[in-house]
Order: sequence, then structure tokens, then C-alpha cells
Amino acid sequence: MHTELGTPLREHWMLTYLSERGDITQQEIANTLGIDRSEVVRLVDAMEKSGYVTRTRDPHDRRKYQLSITAAGNRQREATDARIAAATEVLLARLTPEERGTLHRLSLKALGYDETDL
Repeated sequence: MHTELGTPLREHWMLTYLSERGDITQQEIANTLGIDRSEVVRLVDAMEKSGYVTRTRDPHDRRKYQLSITAAGNRQREATDARIAAATEVLLARLTPEERGTLHRLSLKALGYDETDL
């Protein structure tokens, strides 16, 4: 799906996380996405070049960088979200709302979430 959209999955995850959480450190992104810090640096470099994020020094710890999503990053995330929603609708068109709920719940369970997380 993301290959067809021309949007790397990690990039979309980062934009989504930034839009939900606000300013965060590169280390927090590495921990959240479960990727190496050096990979985060490459990802942030590319996204900063595209105008999707800004990177500034943390005012409380000059060794760290804070990441923020830009207006262009939000537009990219929203456009990707809309395309994913449309593709999901096509994929799940034959399922009833109840069946979709069951599929969602069981998928999360298979990924390790328990009932309290759902």
C-alpha cells in the first residue's frame, strides 16, 4: 500500500506520531518506532528536506533535538490517511460493521494487545 502511495511506512508513522504528540525528541521516535537512532537521523534528514518536519535543539538539553511536524507534513499525513481509508474501504467492503469490529479486535490481539488495550 505505502509503496503504491510513494510514502514510506516509517515516514507516515512518524508524521502520525508527531501530529498526535507534538514536539518530541529523536530518541523518543527511535524508541516508539523501534528503530536504530542512526536510521532515525536518516529518516529525519529526508523528512526535513521534504519540509515535513523541523528539527531544533532542545532548550533544556542542547545534546538533543526536538522534532515538530510542519503544515506540509500535516497535509502529507492527511492525504495519506485519506488514501489508506479509501483502500481499506475497498478491501473490507464485503464485511459488515460487526465483522469489521471483530477483525480489528482479533488483529490487535494477534499483535499482542490485550482486552484492556482494546
